[in-house]
Amino acid sequence: MKAKILDKKLEVRHEIDRDIIKTCYLVKLSLKDYILALPPDYKSYYVQREIVHNPYLDNLINTVLNEGHIPSIVLIIDYAVNTETSPDLDIQEFKILDGLQRTHRLKVIWDTIQLLNDAIKTSTDILDFGRLKISREYSKQINQIESSSNILSKLIEYQKSHLDENIEDKFAKNFMWFEVWSGLDPNEEVQKMLILNAGHKPVKTKHQLELLFNNLVPIITKTSTSDFQLIKEKEQSSIQHSKNRAVGHFHFSHIISAVLSYEAGKPVTTNINLIQKTQNEDFNDEFDIKYDYDFFKTFITTIVKFDKSLQAVYKELGTQWLGREITLVGLFAASGKLAKEKNNLSFYEVCDIIDRQIIQNPPVLDLAGFEKARNSLDLSKVNIGNINKTAVYDGLYDILTGKVTQKINWQIYFKTGIDENN
Repeated sequence: MKAKILDKKLEVRHEIDRDIIKTCYLVKLSLKDYILALPPDYKSYYVQREIVHNPYLDNLINTVLNEGHIPSIVLIIDYAVNTETSPDLDIQEFKILDGLQRTHRLKVIWDTIQLLNDAIKTSTDILDFGRLKISREYSKQINQIESSSNILSKLIEYQKSHLDENIEDKFAKNFMWFEVWSGLDPNEEVQKMLILNAGHKPVKTKHQLELLFNNLVPIITKTSTSDFQLIKEKEQSSIQHSKNRAVGHFHFSHIISAVLSYEAGKPVTTNINLIQKTQNEDFNDEFDIKYDYDFFKTFITTIVKFDKSLQAVYKELGTQWLGREITLVGLFAASGKLAKEKNNLSFYEVCDIIDRQIIQNPPVLDLAGFEKARNSLDLSKVNIGNINKTAVYDGLYDILTGKVTQKINWQIYFKTGIDENN
């Protein structure tokens, strides 16, 4: 698609052997040109959050019909096709950095216009349909394009009072401004997305964490086996994952926080402070994470083996227990503490201890006792998240070090957690 260039700005970063140039173009495009140029997978760019409910955006149909102003959208391109003499930017391929929610609703409105036009070609009776009849007659078509009877009803009302208009002109004659960036590396794309969303409904903390550690995905994928599946926050929230997980399914944010906890030798809490810390230059000094094949191959082999062991003894209870962030965090925080105390044991040696002390002896965990102790807490008097985290961390540490060899008494560890938080 060709976009009219209104302005452009360069950002130059000087390096020893070259200059890195990033360009931001301010361009103008019709709604129709933009929607028709959308790639089929426009919603799948990993930086973006999922489509969310927003009553203000859901009323975008009114802005479209009134040909009102729609806030600008930010796009990413790999390279720019433009000459100094040309007034246009030729955009071959693009990704949406900011504006997915607006884009999705514009696409839905456009598709609903096509649905209406196709229906009118067959018969104009649809112009006399009420919302109830619209829902009854066109529910399947509406659902297929992720639209609603409300949008179709508003388009029908407008068309009835403007019979001489082509309703597609609401897209063809209305324009939007776009910021189009070229030359950004993946990390810069993430940083700009987080800045752009700072004043909006916050991107989920776990999603932000996943974006910042997205470079781990290829390594994890390469080291994984057929009985392991990585789940991302955008695909399924960590809360839903914990409730409905299957054996071998692990949430990406849980893996990140578990690895960070191992390096710290203590439980790490996934919150905005952690997000800010990961972007600090001193982060790598505190968390010396081994981004290598052997580390993650050992990590994944261990947690999958642990998962199967728990399922064999505890069934669904075991599967759900390992789906909680506190479990992976507590296990690897305790393992990291042990590694530091034993003169920096290798990760392979630590996982061998996990295997011998816990995976081969799942009854030592007494998960029924864990649930009983946890559910006996007075939620009005304690911070359940902190108590759970402390109990799992301390309990698993004592199992790993051999202090506990028989069935663990979780009442002791939950009481210790309560005492520490008072």
